[in-house]
Amino acid sequence: MSLYGHNQLDNVNNEVDMDAVVESFLVDDLMRMNSDQLHEWLESDHCNALMERSVLKKPTVMRLSKESDMIRRERLICYQLAKEANDPNFAKCIKYRALWKKYRALVFKKYGNKAARLAKVSQKEYIKKAAKEKATPEQQRVQNAR
Repeated sequence: MSLYGHNQLDNVNNEVDMDAVVESFLVDDLMRMNSDQLHEWLESDHCNALMERSVLKKPTVMRLSKESDMIRRERLICYQLAKEANDPNFAKCIKYRALWKKYRALVFKKYGNKAARLAKVSQKEYIKKAAKEKATPEQQRVQNAR
């Protein structure tokens, strides 16, 4: 029994696609790797096992590719060039970015507590799935027997 009550946690799980949350955590972990580590991981048996079990999907792997890194770098350089050229379109981007941050803060204030509860649950799910994937078949049988 949790602090929030068993029924409330069940409702939280039903409101959010936990697979998508777990996948976003995995992507976040992978984005912190350098390119050599990432390339090695993408070719590993662990990555293939995650894709076979649909924990990790093909579009996610594509986002981790060299092409996506190139697109990100191009965009950052575009922003820098526009800033140096005092482009009015860049000024508008900055203005609307400030408005976006303002309203983002309001959204976080309104939904922050609920998001914190979901984050705890999703983190447990992520750790549980990752542990199963790393476990040997014998260890998985022991875990499933419990």
